[in-house]
Amino acid sequence: MKILIKIIFPLMLIVCCVGSVFAKIPKVDSFLSDSAEEKDKEYNFPKIISEMKALIAAEPENYEHYGKLAFVYDYIGEYEEEVEVLKLEVKYLPNDMEEKDAVYGNLARAYLLIGQIDEAKPWLDKAKESNPNNYYNLWNLVKFHILKNEFQIAAKELKNLDKINTTDRDVYYDAYSFFVEEIKDKELSVEFFREAVKENPESPLSHRALGTAIRPLSKENYEKNMPEALQEFERSLELDPKHIPTYISIADTYLLLAILFGKEEPYQDALNWFDKGYAIEPSNTRLAYAMGTLHLYKGENDKAIEKFEFAQSNGLETAELRKQLAFVYNNKAYALYESGENLIEGLALINKAIELSPKDGIMLGTKAELLYKLGEYREAYRFIKRALEIEPGHEEMNQDLVMIEEALADKKKLESNVEVIVDN
Repeated sequence: MKILIKIIFPLMLIVCCVGSVFAKIPKVDSFLSDSAEEKDKEYNFPKIISEMKALIAAEPENYEHYGKLAFVYDYIGEYEEEVEVLKLEVKYLPNDMEEKDAVYGNLARAYLLIGQIDEAKPWLDKAKESNPNNYYNLWNLVKFHILKNEFQIAAKELKNLDKINTTDRDVYYDAYSFFVEEIKDKELSVEFFREAVKENPESPLSHRALGTAIRPLSKENYEKNMPEALQEFERSLELDPKHIPTYISIADTYLLLAILFGKEEPYQDALNWFDKGYAIEPSNTRLAYAMGTLHLYKGENDKAIEKFEFAQSNGLETAELRKQLAFVYNNKAYALYESGENLIEGLALINKAIELSPKDGIMLGTKAELLYKLGEYREAYRFIKRALEIEPGHEEMNQDLVMIEEALADKKKLESNVEVIVDN
């Protein structure tokens, strides 16, 4: 069945920055080297914790044991327990130990995660004193000042963070993402990024972040605020005419205008800005992803698939891209089901969608419908039952279940009649 397109634009915006920032955390032997999937499948966390506590009981002054246990607590999201363990790790750190800043920073981060903001500050200060160039600790210091609404200080720290940044991260967009995910106050985000632009006016990143903050994500005040947002984006391009994320932001601005108000013209404006970005860097995967999203909203499944697959095959691997690609595979497969044409192609597409999103009931339902139309009633029944376990109240799928059950009954009746004829 077709998945209705919802406004998922905020997530599309966030994907333009690299993954989340985490503090440097000690290893738990081979545990750290395994993938998240392997950890969840192979590790008995209560047993690991029990074994680590036994080691601590035997060697209570061995700081390394506390660091390893803290990592496990961090992985499973038990941050209050992590705080208590890290406090003990700090207590037993050797005086001559190098990289104390990592441990201090871990404790500060854990305090932030449990909402004890003020308790984090002394450890952030100690971490900065120990190593003023620890990227992760400086990022948590920025978050601390944002959470305290100390925007001038946060803007200064963000500028310092940008100076030591040696990766392709956009620290200003990371800060914008932090507002979207944690604070959710548009007015405060605009106030902060105005301070960021004042502090670092020659940065294209600060202007892009301010433009994004000014632009609403709903109808209210969108058209009123849009010119000022575009002005900031244009200033960003003046400072760096080859900054692809800004081209994406401008295109996204027109795309959202089209989506929110049901207008067709802004789609072309968005495409024009995407084309400008392509003229500079045709192989940019995030540009392809953003353009794929435009085609998705326009219902252009083939073009959307082309762009999403290009982004994925060239190294862009995010949860949101996987979700969007599964979404568009499903919708094209359902269109083929409705038309009754190229059903084998539709089955191949829905298999790809399910591989990307194996627990999506709608996609399992689409596979059931395709199997039904192919006459594979038993397999269709198996998949519609799985789909309804996930989406028990889905009206269309319940109707499909009745349809498939009737087809199975008719098939059994026909097979019985054939057997009777053969016996006679």
